[in-house]
Amino acid sequence: MAHSNLTVINKFFAAYNQRDFAAIREVMSEQVRWIFPGHHTLGGTKTGINEVVDFFDVMGTIMKQSFARAEKLVVGSNDDYVVESQHIWMTVDGITSEHYWCVLWKFENGMIVEGKHFVAE
Repeated sequence: MAHSNLTVINKFFAAYNQRDFAAIREVMSEQVRWIFPGHHTLGGTKTGINEVVDFFDVMGTIMKQSFARAEKLVVGSNDDYVVESQHIWMTVDGITSEHYWCVLWKFENGMIVEGKHFVAE
């Protein structure tokens, strides 16, 4: 049986894909923080549901435009965290790059309160 925090993540993505902000608010804190590495327009901390959703929108567009493929390597969970490790391939201007990403999801009271991305090449 999947850990309850994995179910919360699945509910978030289902609500996000439907643009159902009421359902998003059932699984994500209004004060959520999302941290993405780098010194560019996507880098830094996004705060609040609207900023996090906007970040996911931009990342989704980039992923589609770069013909990204992702392979989920490892998922681990406990009562406070879920970590996902992924191998991602992207093609931009005919150049394919590979990255290994980890996303660390943090939970409080059954809700997503933070996400952090970690990258390795």
